[in-house]
Amino acid sequence: MDHAHFFLHLILLFLFCISTSYGLDNGVGRTPPMGWMAWERFRDVVDCTSFPDRCVSEKLIKEHIDILSQPEWQEAGYEYVDIDDTWMSTSRNSQNVLSWNATRFPSGMKSLADYAHSKNLKLGIYQDMGTKTCVGYPGVCKDQNCTLPGYMDIDAQTFASWGIDLVKMDGCNSVHTSEILDRGYKYFGKQLNNSGREMIYSCSWPDYIRLAGITVNYTDIAEHCNIWRMYNDVQDDWGSVLNIIDWVGDNQETLIKAAGPGHFNDPDSLMIGNFALSYTQAESQMALYSIMAAPLLMGNDLRNLDPKFKAILISKEVIAINQDPLGVQGRRLVHTAACGGNNYYDVWSKPLYNGDLAVVLWNRCPYGVPEKMTVDWKTLGIESNEEIMAVRDLYQEKELGNFTGSISLYVDIDGVRMLRLRKFGRDDAGSKSITS
Repeated sequence: MDHAHFFLHLILLFLFCISTSYGLDNGVGRTPPMGWMAWERFRDVVDCTSFPDRCVSEKLIKEHIDILSQPEWQEAGYEYVDIDDTWMSTSRNSQNVLSWNATRFPSGMKSLADYAHSKNLKLGIYQDMGTKTCVGYPGVCKDQNCTLPGYMDIDAQTFASWGIDLVKMDGCNSVHTSEILDRGYKYFGKQLNNSGREMIYSCSWPDYIRLAGITVNYTDIAEHCNIWRMYNDVQDDWGSVLNIIDWVGDNQETLIKAAGPGHFNDPDSLMIGNFALSYTQAESQMALYSIMAAPLLMGNDLRNLDPKFKAILISKEVIAINQDPLGVQGRRLVHTAACGGNNYYDVWSKPLYNGDLAVVLWNRCPYGVPEKMTVDWKTLGIESNEEIMAVRDLYQEKELGNFTGSISLYVDIDGVRMLRLRKFGRDDAGSKSITS
């Protein structure tokens, strides 16, 4: 790298740090968290007699810890194993301290966290900003107005003493006003930060404000949470995934401003490897979540995962886009709704730390054949149509060649082509030719 490029690189990095200085500064979640979460596949199944392999239990969590400790998952970057609702006893003890369900979690949460840590993984847990969790277990609030401090001080210290690494805070069973939710989520976040243990803080705060019809201040939420749910729960259904991705695209101007290292928008779990998504749809969700800088939290059964879906989930060059240290959330550049004539597709892009550009071409046309998609340099923000760009296909992990002005590729139905574009002839640390 020459001196001019070196100083340009430092200046860009300095300006980026200033522009995102409002974010939560608890030292964790500098890139989107990656891992597995129990809820979307196992929900609130607690009958271990009838469903011994599907109930939310120590056995289920340990089996997933064992799988994610395997080298290919570790190398891909997955590290969090997150328990959701139903892990608790139905009431607090005489000191108002939470306990686990002793039948389903006989060894307790500290033991389970220690087990995860021994496998080079981290354990996440669930609570609720209400009197009860969504399923009906004890929440952090003593009343529906969530009068402070409730049980928040106690629970934050309890989670820290167990060695918990991520806390998901839901929002059922309280009065959903911005005053109550803002106050509660901010207060609990401070208690986590004061607990003496670094923990990812995952908030459902903005989703409950949205549902109440209140305008969400995402940059304010970014000051207090590492990741936050903004929209509907994802279901094992392609229509649900489409709806969420389209909502993110429709609201991107607001959402992008709040995202950055340590604070990311969370569109909910990856449905890859469950029942509904085809192979091309699974590739699409993975690519789009990666370009959106979304947490990559799988909501599947890793014990019965088809190898072809596993290959998507550990696609190293796709994951590299998600984990890019710049932390920028990608932008939807093209969104059309007429099928035929190369018009029913989306184009997303994301600037990367070294000056490259990630691009997703997404074929949304219901016709049962591949569609040819074209995108030009002007649309992508490349400064000159005369620029020669080296293009790499990230799923195929191969170079496609050098292109000038535009690129045209066939894309399967419901599928994507995920690309990395680089100015031809420059090294990794060269000057930028792409505007963000």
